[in-house]
Amino acid sequence: MASSQASTPSSITTPYLPIKDIKSPEHIHPFASVYYRQHTLVPNRITVEESQLCDEGWSRHAFSMGMPFSDIYRPHAEARKFAQKMQKRPRMSNKQLTDSLLPLIQTAMKPSSKKLHVETEATFHPDAVPKGSPAGRMSNSQTAPSWSMPLPIPKPNITVGFSSKNFTTHELELQDGIISDAQGEPCNLAKISQPIRGSNTMCWPFFNVEIQHDSLMAAQNAAAGSGSTCNNALALLAEAADNPLIQSRGRNLFWQSRRAVYSFSLSIHNDSSSSEEGTGKMATLNLHSSEGGMSHAMAAIRTYDLCNERDVEHLLTRLCSIFVWAENCQLQQIFTLLATLDALVQLESGREYLSDSFPHESMDTYTAPATSPGSGSLSPARRKLGTIKSVLADLSPKWLRAQA
Repeated sequence: MASSQASTPSSITTPYLPIKDIKSPEHIHPFASVYYRQHTLVPNRITVEESQLCDEGWSRHAFSMGMPFSDIYRPHAEARKFAQKMQKRPRMSNKQLTDSLLPLIQTAMKPSSKKLHVETEATFHPDAVPKGSPAGRMSNSQTAPSWSMPLPIPKPNITVGFSSKNFTTHELELQDGIISDAQGEPCNLAKISQPIRGSNTMCWPFFNVEIQHDSLMAAQNAAAGSGSTCNNALALLAEAADNPLIQSRGRNLFWQSRRAVYSFSLSIHNDSSSSEEGTGKMATLNLHSSEGGMSHAMAAIRTYDLCNERDVEHLLTRLCSIFVWAENCQLQQIFTLLATLDALVQLESGREYLSDSFPHESMDTYTAPATSPGSGSLSPARRKLGTIKSVLADLSPKWLRAQA
């Protein structure tokens, strides 16, 4: 299949944007800004490749992940139906395009549907969002100053992750604790493992769909944030699980290669400016990678014309292979990290764990049952302190680990 390269401007060669120009109308839609990568993605340690991966580059990634390299042409009624709908309706809202694409995603999920979960228009918690330079500040670079903006909270049109039913009660408890983020600040692992607000049925998302009217570049910019957030979540879990190894040996090349994290996204340009049938729906399938650190990279794998039946059939087979990989590789990696974390915190059923620096043993002593002189009942002070401790235990995560 012949595919064109994704056209994306460089985030490095883009000229510096004066602060006064940030209020221009272009920034009403920040993903479409030619400065978005320079002032938002790069300061948050996210890079986007200008051109799509060459065959050799993608084959190396596919081989390391245990995925097929080539696109396989396999006719499918759902792919044909979707392409024909795109041909007949050149103009549609992002919501309509999402609703049309969802059955195709669900078709690709069928072999692993019991282990996967899909959500639409789901807003992420901010806890797993990558954080780089302090937001809204000028950084003193040797080459040129740059303006750092916070990464927007991801809200993909479609998100696919693992069903919480994959995990035992004990494994879910392990995912409810306080760990340190890349800046050494505490973050809630429950909001990282289950990042969708208002939903506790999806864990560890690994595939997002971002649809933008403005341009394909805008959709790729949005996908860069949501995909990096998915990877950052697993990177934070790996940091917590491997903390003793990191403290003793550092983040060496072996650790970085062993803890490489991947996810995928589909960026779609919903161009409604064209009134001709069969035009205006281009998409790129993207690979997001994090080689065991807190920096993230995104590159387009292939470009697809969603109005072309053959392209959509190629895309469907690629999505099927991604979901099979997620079930057999990504999910197993999560189980391994949770087992490592379990051995580290030594979580026991029915006991609340605090950090080593927290004087929980002395607190147990002070809150142990005590009687008032001449009576068999607890003193009011002891009863009050015991009540406070009980309430705090109910409100607190299952465990808390302070990292040096």
